[in-house]
Amino acid sequence: MKKILLLFLLSMSSIFLVGCYNTETTTYTLETVESQISTIYEEVSPMTVAVVSFSDDTYTVNIGHGSGLIYDREEIEQGYRYFVITNFHVIESQSYIQIYNNEYYDANVYALNEVEDLALVTFETTEDLAIFGTEQFEGTVYAKPAIGSFVLAVGTPLELTYFNTATLGVVGHTDNPKVIQHDASINPGNSGGPLFDLNGNLLGFNTWKRATVISNGQEISVEGIGFAISMMTAIPTVNRMRHEKEVVFKEPKIGITVTTVEVAIEELFNGVIPEHIEASQTSGIYVLSVVPLRPSDGLVFEKDIITHVNGVQVTSLEELGLLIQGASFNDLFNLTIRRYINGSFQTVTVNLVL
Repeated sequence: MKKILLLFLLSMSSIFLVGCYNTETTTYTLETVESQISTIYEEVSPMTVAVVSFSDDTYTVNIGHGSGLIYDREEIEQGYRYFVITNFHVIESQSYIQIYNNEYYDANVYALNEVEDLALVTFETTEDLAIFGTEQFEGTVYAKPAIGSFVLAVGTPLELTYFNTATLGVVGHTDNPKVIQHDASINPGNSGGPLFDLNGNLLGFNTWKRATVISNGQEISVEGIGFAISMMTAIPTVNRMRHEKEVVFKEPKIGITVTTVEVAIEELFNGVIPEHIEASQTSGIYVLSVVPLRPSDGLVFEKDIITHVNGVQVTSLEELGLLIQGASFNDLFNLTIRRYINGSFQTVTVNLVL
């Protein structure tokens, strides 16, 4: 059945390069298709990684992951700094990230573009790892697949047990040049993983799949409708992130995850007041984590207790929400914080510009 399907698809397997180069078409036989798939996978799998999020700085509880591509590196004093392209929604609101490539590396969000759903994550190591390179991100020439042409998706669906799974599909629709519709199998965890043609050209980055549709009031499962961000979008966005450290958000947010002091003591510390919370501090907003590249990054810290916002006391999450709802970019928020520093408690004032 597999060979029958492949033979049927072969008649539609043409690849076009657009830009200042002449258009080229490649026709494959069944044997060459199978060989190309294996060859390309062997080349790209060492540079395809999982981007893993954790609940806290112990990096013990995995709360989700996506996929990514190591595309560039730079030399640093001790080894290299590697740059990984992934989706924004993979790293959105995540404070503790590691890159998994058969071993774990601590990682940081370097730049992001929420509008285009792309992000750059960096990690450092002395190891000489494979990189995809920047050649296909230079200029305006990029590989563009035709409808019916084969595509190869590489990523880590569902769980790390399936690290760097390869799936084959064909392009189904190309009317929107910013995205590529294809039917290579992608699932949760594939987000941010690369999509290649059978020449080894990078076509884009898988971002989401259509799983259901509502028909006559009923939800119906959908198969074979996946989407990748095309290189038309990825090339300029990645270059701005890499060279300008671009940060683009859709909505202004302070950039912290929080709970109340009461809940923190009860649920995080089993009812025992920890050293970094004053015995008299019975109310306030307890900071659980800080989101990278949001306004709070570097100004607000874990274990801080926010007592006032713009001079108004806050004792509940509802009160905090009312004070910041409807905020716009460039709005100023003044936070009063109780912070434990070197064995003593201090009141700190922080100004955040959204």
